[in-house]
Amino acid sequence: MKRQLMLALGVLLIFGLVSHVAVAADVIEISVQDVWSDSLMWGRVWLQTIKEFEEANPDIKINRIYVPLGQNIERILLQTKTRSLPDIITVDIQDVPHLAEMGSLLDLTPFIEKWGHWDDVLPGSREAMSWNGNPYVIQFTTNTLALHYNKDLFEEAGLTRPPATWEELREWAEKLTKPEKGQYGFAYSAYYSEEATWHFLPFLWSNGGDLLDLEAPESIEALEFVTSFVRDGYTPRDIVNWNQGDVGVQFRLGNVAMMVQGCWDIPLSEEENMNFGVAVLPTPDGSVPTVPIGGEAFGMSPFSSPEKQEAAWRFLEYLMSEEVMARFNARVNNIPTRISVGPSVIEEKPLLEPFVLELQNGRSRSEAGGVKYPNISIATREAIQKVIIGQATPEEAFKEAAKKVEEILAE
Repeated sequence: MKRQLMLALGVLLIFGLVSHVAVAADVIEISVQDVWSDSLMWGRVWLQTIKEFEEANPDIKINRIYVPLGQNIERILLQTKTRSLPDIITVDIQDVPHLAEMGSLLDLTPFIEKWGHWDDVLPGSREAMSWNGNPYVIQFTTNTLALHYNKDLFEEAGLTRPPATWEELREWAEKLTKPEKGQYGFAYSAYYSEEATWHFLPFLWSNGGDLLDLEAPESIEALEFVTSFVRDGYTPRDIVNWNQGDVGVQFRLGNVAMMVQGCWDIPLSEEENMNFGVAVLPTPDGSVPTVPIGGEAFGMSPFSSPEKQEAAWRFLEYLMSEEVMARFNARVNNIPTRISVGPSVIEEKPLLEPFVLELQNGRSRSEAGGVKYPNISIATREAIQKVIIGQATPEEAFKEAAKKVEEILAE
């Protein structure tokens, strides 16, 4: 009897092991390379999102690979050459044309068509996700810039609302500038990086200007406008050394009353218990501004097996679902790319409303020159800095930059 019992237990054990192996064999593993450090809030929310996906999809296991943002593009290009790309890669939205041309990204058209919700994605985001008319990435969380303002300083200056037009922005900035207190009315980043171009674009585009036509009167006028704040003492000349984070710090110190800043900065001001508001960026006529689309996007490797590509798409489709998109963006103070999700995020995070409104007029930065946009951006930021430090007038700086852009496009 004892021997029969042992045999029965042995059979059950073997059956259990075989069953376990069979179940494990049904689980497909995919690799996801991202740039969101789990030491920060964004990374923690991202890890939670991955965990929630795996719980809802037990047949897919995600192996996450973290790469610092500054090293990501070089890593992707090397992985492309060696055909060793992870199944899903994270890319800066402005790099989509370059990476699509390099063969780093799979054309997602068949998956998007099957998904069936492409029309619910913001038009500017659809453009930013595409190259030569085809989608190569998906972006379930995006960002842009708006006007953050210190309500306490506004009250001291007798101002009851944020400025809506360029004329009002100048008038408000003058009233909010207090040299005796080291207080400036307005600030933005003119740091020698993509941030300088990024902060300038809403003013350029909203005035009818164009990076590919910097000699146009509308382009020169936009440069004259933003740099005039420095010339007149309403904005510190130090903005040539301030990145976006530095601008935010000065805002929270009370040294700057209004700033151009992204939605990601909101939690930092909230942590300081600031009495602040957010409004759409002023435009010449008070209409909704045209703003650049920022943030990261997710593409799929063209070298992965069809089975892994299907599993990778299931994850991307999960991220693009209304429920997940709403939950993630509310958690990180970012903006959903699906039009239908915007209202629920605004309801939970009212300060995001100006960003959601602006992104109805969102534009892809890389529409200016495609793969050559990064060099066009460099020529633009050089011109901005030259005007601020007094090396050239706006007209001189943009005429010189326009020649550089012409040479870049001819290469």
